[in-house]
Amino acid sequence: MSRWDDLSAGAHQMLEDFDELALAEIAAGAASSAAAFRRVRDLHRPVEHRGQTICAECSAYDGDGSCDNSPVTHDQCSTLRALSSKEG
Repeated sequence: MSRWDDLSAGAHQMLEDFDELALAEIAAGAASSAAAFRRVRDLHRPVEHRGQTICAECSAYDGDGSCDNSPVTHDQCSTLRALSSKEG
């Protein structure tokens, strides 16, 4: 027997409703986080520049073939590495 077994039917319903709301909030937060990750990855997309694959955002790639910053190879993009990191 758990400590919740002696709760009234109304209290059990409130707990179930809370659990559903909490799960809905968690799901919404996860979807929002996934969308934010996609937006960041879209900004830091790989582009070809003078024979190498660079990060468009870090290199300030202009689309006309020029970069305002020194080209950063896509595999060295610190933003993408941070997103891929398993560390907390």
